[in-house]
Amino acid sequence: MSLVGNKALFACAGFTIVLLVLLLSLSFSYLEYYEYGLSQRKTTGSVDTSKVYSGGRYFVGPDATFIKYRADAHQVNLEQLAVFSAGASESSIGTSFMLDIMFSYTLKEEEIGALHRESAKSYKSVIEARTKEAIKNEAVFVTFQEYFTERLAVEARLRNAVEKRWKQAPALHCELDQFFLGRIAIPDEVARKQLETKIQFEKNDKEEFFQQARVERDMTDVEVNSILLERSKVLRIAEAEASLTRLKAQTESEKIVADARKDGASQLFNAANISVQEQKIALTYIQTIMERKDISLKVSYLDSDSVVKTKAA
Repeated sequence: MSLVGNKALFACAGFTIVLLVLLLSLSFSYLEYYEYGLSQRKTTGSVDTSKVYSGGRYFVGPDATFIKYRADAHQVNLEQLAVFSAGASESSIGTSFMLDIMFSYTLKEEEIGALHRESAKSYKSVIEARTKEAIKNEAVFVTFQEYFTERLAVEARLRNAVEKRWKQAPALHCELDQFFLGRIAIPDEVARKQLETKIQFEKNDKEEFFQQARVERDMTDVEVNSILLERSKVLRIAEAEASLTRLKAQTESEKIVADARKDGASQLFNAANISVQEQKIALTYIQTIMERKDISLKVSYLDSDSVVKTKAA
């Protein structure tokens, strides 16, 4: 074989080796540990959704590559999401305000093929849209006050609403990981109305307290008057009872005196041997006159013709 033929042979062999090396290098595709992959033909663009590849190096041929999806958590921040709350009562309406929501989710590895068939790379916008819809639909059943007084319960309620919405057909091929209720932003107009409402409530409470104080004062006056009337009644009853007691005592004393006088007169009549009624009356009369303080009586003698003489004191 000539020298020229040998050079041509070596050149052809070298070209073949280089081509083989190049083809081998192009036949391997790589996936990071945080990636999922679906095999795709470069020439036709067709995607094989029957098999999902995880992180690693794969020999898929020079005409194949990977369509990649994230295997780690997706972080989403929904800032100033406008919602409407429930009314505090049946006769009141809710309040419009904005929420900051942060959540994360992961794709289900075994469902990456179905995810690609249904929404391909638009799955992020679909997930965010359903999340916003679920939060807004659930917010209308939560009062504005509960966002501050029962924050954790409201956060759990919104999370459950999102998970439920994701499972509705067609179900999303992902799982909710973290979910946090962030800042609650109140529009200036709403804040002003809330402040005016609070001020009006305070004024109403103030007026109610004034009315209650007035009623309490009136009731106190009534009670004082009742006590004074009761006091006057008690005093009058006491005075009447005392007067009655005095009259009874005086009557009783007079009766005792009269009885004593009667007994004394009877004993005197017996001792003086006075039995004539006229004499008894005369003696009794003389005793009565002698007991009077405004009359001075002096008896000089007494006989059948005597006259009792008196003179003024």
